[in-house]
Amino acid sequence: MLLKTLINPKPKIIVYFVVFSVIFLCLPLIRNNSLDINNHLGYSPWLFYILSIIIVPLHAFGLNNLIYKNNIVKKENLIIATVFILLNTFNIDVVTNLISSFLMLFFINYLFESYQKEYPFNEIFCASLILAIIVFLNPIMLVMYLLVLTSSLVFNYINWRSLVISILGFCIPYILCLFYLFIMTNELDITSIISLPEFAYNEQVLLAIAKEKIFSFSFLILILITFFEFFSWLYKKSIRSRKSFFIILIYFLIALIILFFGSINNWYLIISPLSVFIANYLTYARNRNLANILFYIFIISSCYYRCMIII
Repeated sequence: MLLKTLINPKPKIIVYFVVFSVIFLCLPLIRNNSLDINNHLGYSPWLFYILSIIIVPLHAFGLNNLIYKNNIVKKENLIIATVFILLNTFNIDVVTNLISSFLMLFFINYLFESYQKEYPFNEIFCASLILAIIVFLNPIMLVMYLLVLTSSLVFNYINWRSLVISILGFCIPYILCLFYLFIMTNELDITSIISLPEFAYNEQVLLAIAKEKIFSFSFLILILITFFEFFSWLYKKSIRSRKSFFIILIYFLIALIILFFGSINNWYLIISPLSVFIANYLTYARNRNLANILFYIFIISSCYYRCMIII
C-alpha cells in the first residue's frame, strides 16, 4: 500500500516524491493557455510559475520536518509533504499567500521551540519578528498574533515580560522602516508602512467550494473523518503532541476566519495546518484499508483537477 511506503521512507522514495511533486505542479503546462492567468498584480506569470515550483516542494519538506522534529507526529514519514503537495491543486494567483504561508513555517517553529522553557524570550522575539515581516506582505496576517498568545497560554509561560518581548519583536521592523523613511525623506509617515487589515464576509468562498462538487465532496469526507479520528485518539498522544496540535488547530481556525472574511486567495493559508491533520489520520488510522482508499481517491481527484485548472 502507498501509505505504508511513505512511512519511514527509503532514500529512493524521497527522490520519487520530488519527481512526483515537480510533475504534479507542471501538469497545467499540458494546456496551451496554462500561463494565461489574471495578472492584476503586475508580476510575470512565468516568474510566479517558477517561484511556485521552487517554494511549494521546499514548503512541503519544511512542514514535514517541522512536525516530525517537534514530535507532533512521531512516525517518520512523507505523508505530510505528500498531502501538502496534493492540496496545491488550486494554485491560482496566490503569490502573497504563497510566501506568507512559507514564512509561517519559521514562525510556528519558534513557537514550538518555546515548549518547556521558563523564559523563552529568544523564541518569542524571533517569532514576533517573523510575523511582522509576514504582516508587511499581507496585513490581514496580523490576526496570527493570537498564536503567540495561544502558545504562551498552552505552554504555560505567559507573563508581562513575554508580552513585552513579543510586542518589541513585532515593532522593530516598523521602527527600522520609519528611521529609513526619515533619513531618506525627512518625514515620518507611519501610514506608508502600516496597512490595517480589512474584514468583510466573503460569500465567494462557499460558491467556489460548491462549484467543484466532486473534489469538494471527497475532500470534505476526508476532512470529517480526519477530525473525528483525531479527537477520538487525542488522549493517547503525548502531552507535547496534544499541546502542539492545539496550537495547529487554532492556526487552522484563524486561517479559516481569514479565508471567509478576507480575499478568496487566502484559502492557501489553511493548507499547512490542514495537511498536518489529514496526514495524522492517514498515519495512525485504525482502518488502514479505508485510509488507503481515501488517499487514492484524494490523489486521483487532485491530479484530475490540477490538469483542468490554469495555474
